[in-house]
Amino acid sequence: MGIGTQSTFGMQTEYTFDKYGDASFEPIPEWIKNNAGWWAEGKIFDASFVAGIEWLITNGIITVSTTEQEAVAGYEIPKWIKNNAGWWAEGKIPDSEFISGLEWLIEHGIIMVNLPEDVDPYDITFAPILSNVSQQNLQYVTTTFFHVFGDLDSIQTIDEVKHWGAVYLGLNEDRMDEYNEVSIWNDTQKAAVVFPTFTSAAYGEPGFYTYYRGECDECTTTNIKIPRLFFPSSGNAIQSFSLMGYKVLDDIEIDKNPSILEKYDKIIMLHNEYVTQTIFDAITNHPNVIYLYPNALYAEIEVDYEANLITLIRGHGYPDAEISNGFDWEFDNTHPYEYDTECSNMEFYRIDNGWMTNCYPEQVFTNSVNGTHKILKLIKEL
Repeated sequence: MGIGTQSTFGMQTEYTFDKYGDASFEPIPEWIKNNAGWWAEGKIFDASFVAGIEWLITNGIITVSTTEQEAVAGYEIPKWIKNNAGWWAEGKIPDSEFISGLEWLIEHGIIMVNLPEDVDPYDITFAPILSNVSQQNLQYVTTTFFHVFGDLDSIQTIDEVKHWGAVYLGLNEDRMDEYNEVSIWNDTQKAAVVFPTFTSAAYGEPGFYTYYRGECDECTTTNIKIPRLFFPSSGNAIQSFSLMGYKVLDDIEIDKNPSILEKYDKIIMLHNEYVTQTIFDAITNHPNVIYLYPNALYAEIEVDYEANLITLIRGHGYPDAEISNGFDWEFDNTHPYEYDTECSNMEFYRIDNGWMTNCYPEQVFTNSVNGTHKILKLIKEL
């Protein structure tokens, strides 16, 4: 997540639209119409278009009359709104009809406006798995399904763009009815989510990816570091499930005691890419596993607990470039699904011992009210 406001459209001159008439300024900026047309044709993902419109409204480039929003989620974007966007881009309908579609999206909580200017992190409930939030230098970023905060001490600059190195999610008291619907706070089901500790270590530097880049021949062995809540370790998802009442296990617990899984009716795997043979066997033999992220159970490692080290054994092109999945797992779904991070057409599909998805949903938990609600609700019901 970048720092500050980002737009898929870019900065332009200000234009104001009126609900009951055409644009207050002419001509209509072509860059807005172009994007609306591309969205209608499926060339731009829903999440990207919605994020761009939110930016335009927030920055006063588009003005709409709607100010009230329902505190609900779960709506799909109706086909008529996309049709309107395409017709508007072609000049077949007036601006007012396009704006009416945006107002519907605002009213139903798909486009978020009127966000709080600031939220005090010291008044927020964070995920129970986080023990040191009060020690972090947090800044409020935005509100979607959860309040989102960035750690100012974690800022990284990549290709001259600043990014949050760590993001923290907290409960929004205005959404408690929705949380009650999708959480298991008061539910009798026994469900656990598995935090990918070993994968977090593998992505650390120096680590497996230092080896893959050809920068360190010995880096197929690396230290088990303090787990990081970042993109490769499903940091957003693990916080979301912890907030919603799920028991959090980690790789180490399962590797040392695989029978622990017998306590749970449902196991949720995240981006658990690097696992031991013991973990692989325990997970694939459990009768109800939700593999929420593609690329799970992808490469075999060994663990030396005395030395606090993991070593890559097989998979991810090692020790032979022809080796993809280190366990030769028939249900591996890394390609092509791992690189779909928009999840605009997310689906769950059946395999022998549970369910898999067709996209990598990490950004959904910070970017989409609708998407987060749907994921949490469906997983509760599966």
